[in-house]
Amino acid sequence: MDDNDFDQVPQILFNGVTSLSKIGTPGTLIPMTYDTRAVLCGDDSNNVIIVATRFGNGRCLVFAHNGYPAIFLTNDTKDQRFVENCRQWLSQGQDARFESINEIDSMDDVKEHGTILVWNGHNTKSDTFMDDLCAYLQAGGALVCGTTAWGWLSRNSGKFLSDFPFTRFCDYIGVKVTDNCARCPDPIPFRPELVKFKNIYHAVQALVDEPHNIENLNIVGSTIKELGDTLPGVPVETLENIVLNAGSDIIPASNCPIRDKACRQQSTGLCGILCALPGIKAPGVKSFPGDFDDPPSIETNVTVHIQSKANEWYCTGYYVAAGIPIQIDVLEHGGATGWSARIGCHSDDLRNSNELRRWSCISICKPLSGTSIRMNSAFGGLLFLQSPNDESNSISVSLQHVVLSPTYDLMDSDRTEHWKDQRSNAQGLWADIAGQYIVFNLPSQSVLHLDSAQLDRALRFWDSIIMAHHELRGTTPVRRERIVCDEQPSAGYMHSGYPIVTRMDVSDPNAENFLLNSDILEKKGSWGLFHEIGHNMQRGWWTFDGTGEVTVNIFSLHAMDVVCHLQPWIHSWLQDQMKMTREYIQKGSRFDQWKTNPGIALFIYAQLAREFGWNSYKAVFRQYEQTKPNLTSNQDKIDHWIKTFSHQVGYNLVPLFNFWDFPVSQSTIDGLRDLPIRQISDELIEIAPERYKI
Repeated sequence: MDDNDFDQVPQILFNGVTSLSKIGTPGTLIPMTYDTRAVLCGDDSNNVIIVATRFGNGRCLVFAHNGYPAIFLTNDTKDQRFVENCRQWLSQGQDARFESINEIDSMDDVKEHGTILVWNGHNTKSDTFMDDLCAYLQAGGALVCGTTAWGWLSRNSGKFLSDFPFTRFCDYIGVKVTDNCARCPDPIPFRPELVKFKNIYHAVQALVDEPHNIENLNIVGSTIKELGDTLPGVPVETLENIVLNAGSDIIPASNCPIRDKACRQQSTGLCGILCALPGIKAPGVKSFPGDFDDPPSIETNVTVHIQSKANEWYCTGYYVAAGIPIQIDVLEHGGATGWSARIGCHSDDLRNSNELRRWSCISICKPLSGTSIRMNSAFGGLLFLQSPNDESNSISVSLQHVVLSPTYDLMDSDRTEHWKDQRSNAQGLWADIAGQYIVFNLPSQSVLHLDSAQLDRALRFWDSIIMAHHELRGTTPVRRERIVCDEQPSAGYMHSGYPIVTRMDVSDPNAENFLLNSDILEKKGSWGLFHEIGHNMQRGWWTFDGTGEVTVNIFSLHAMDVVCHLQPWIHSWLQDQMKMTREYIQKGSRFDQWKTNPGIALFIYAQLAREFGWNSYKAVFRQYEQTKPNLTSNQDKIDHWIKTFSHQVGYNLVPLFNFWDFPVSQSTIDGLRDLPIRQISDELIEIAPERYKI
């Protein structure tokens, strides 16, 4: 099969077919070699879902979800025309039937003629089997196979894709499997314009000929980012020239964000290339996350030991300067595999943002899969080691070419002396400031003016917030929450997760809302961060449709009340919501409107706290933690909440939930009839007391 014929494989497989059914959440693939072709893409060319390969005299189709091979083993599929097209191409026009190899242990059991093999890649095969399978393909055999790589990783904690036998097989036939989730509609339309790039080498050549081509720049940049290295066979000089010739309109800066879509796409592709180029600084890096005015003191042969009890980032205490490659040698580990090294705490990926105030991806992560790895970052950043799981394990490493960075740990008994030394000698541009249950990453210049006593005071305040959240829920912290200051969070002003990400204004030591301003924190709290920490506490059992931004504020209210003792502030905040809430009640209290307004929706949860106290909430949440109820619908969640709270406080609360127009099932109404009704009268219920009834 010559190149011209191979180029037509997407059209052959989708002859008479306009789309393919979406199965689950597919991953993505990268066609790497000249002997591969992209066949089907999702939303764009970086979301490749099917790759065709020619391997010797044989042919293979690789799918980015392990559910697809099954459609070739049944006559009852909506995609039968597509299956038949695949049969004809794979068998090279001969009569052939599909045969599963999922359960066999040896290729000796395979019929070599008139058969197209079908393999769900999650059925593990030995190296010998895969070697024989490659020989089978080389001799003219045919194969359909697939994997959901992100799914395999989620079920194999502490493993890397390199540990997955199927991905090693795919590497051998020229297909790179990624751990991404594809963006694609259902069904997935066949869009020939998205597969014109054929494979990565084709895209690189096209990019060399046309360096500003947005599509090819994105494809090449995304691939390099996935590989964590430069493309094999592509001269580094070629990629460096693309970077050096970049125009200012695709270099992001906080004071000049990129808003034009085409420029954002070019910038994102260029960022992927920057992620792998050794010894180069990203243009504009001084704007964010920063760069040294003078060459810093570089340290070598630094030993770092990490004792881990949870899956989190552990700061090494060192910074990686932009453009200076480092080396990490693993000296020993406590029996656990799956550790990774990360440069940079700014892990938000901005490729889908409407503007770019910084480079789209400036945090680099690489598995410590061997005894020694080299890493580099065009952006620089704190160096972390990431633990693979929540079990106790440890690792010791030696670091080369790193910069000492300011760190502070409330759990360090020698922290006062340590901090004095750090303030004088640590040159890293970002700091790691840790309490017992929380850690902050912010610019070093934001904290070097603070002494140990000031840091202790602020960190103890934040620890008390974390403990208050857990005390309310009835749990204990497993790992430290992490707060990262970023020029541009990927969603909103701040967002939850690990890490919690917020804007840079809270890192300004002269601002009232400075993260470590104890005077203000103790007097006014920090509703926004209390809220984001609360998101990390939410459980699906008691958070139903429409309450994602509501149940989180149970924790915010609790912290403002019991830690900050800001009852007047809470009352004032609720009064600010009162006008809107009065109008809602006067217009009939429709539940579909309740769900769309968190300010209104919070009132019923505040009423429960006022009437029955925080201890009732604690008891209710503890029941959930103990029973872990299997609730499959929003109605189940609503009914379970009403019943649990009612039984806990000894009152029938159906009238209160009816007042707010909750859909209460008849079985819940009947089940609570024996409990007395709590007589609640406040300024809200007085608006429409006739609705406070069963």
